Amino acid sequence: MANNPLPVARTRISIGGPTADYTQTALAADTYKKIGGVRSVPGTGDTYQSITVEEVEDARARFAKGTASAQAMDIVCSRRATDVGQIACQAAADSLASFNFKIEEPNADGTFSVTYISALVMGKPRGRGGPNDTQTVTFTLQPNEAPIEVV
Repeated sequence: MANNPLPVARTRISIGGPTADYTQTALAADTYKKIGGVRSVPGTGDTYQSITVEEVEDARARFAKGTASAQAMDIVCSRRATDVGQIACQAAADSLASFNFKIEEPNADGTFSVTYISALVMGKPRGRGGPNDTQTVTFTLQPNEAPIEVV
């Protein structure tokens, strides 16, 4: 059995509707629009806050895990004014609602693993650069729920 690394190439990211019911069943039933021109796929997952307790008597710091939160995720795209996924992300950035997102990652056997997230679209800045660069748009997502992974 080969132990080959899994490439990011062929990964797809899509945006669904506003999050109403964050369950695997509801997420799978949503209608998604593929975001075109994706240049960079963000990572997913939670990081826990550190709780520190320092007690005088034994002069020892102890730690515990606090609340979980996901880091902001940047989806960098080649700007495409007519791409339905990018248009949906831009509209989501103007909304106060969290939206469903689906990330499909290739497996070694040709199938795809799916990760669902619910996130606010916090920004949609456009990148420009120099004469030999192309225009970009970056959609900054702030997840509100733990990712749901379907393998």
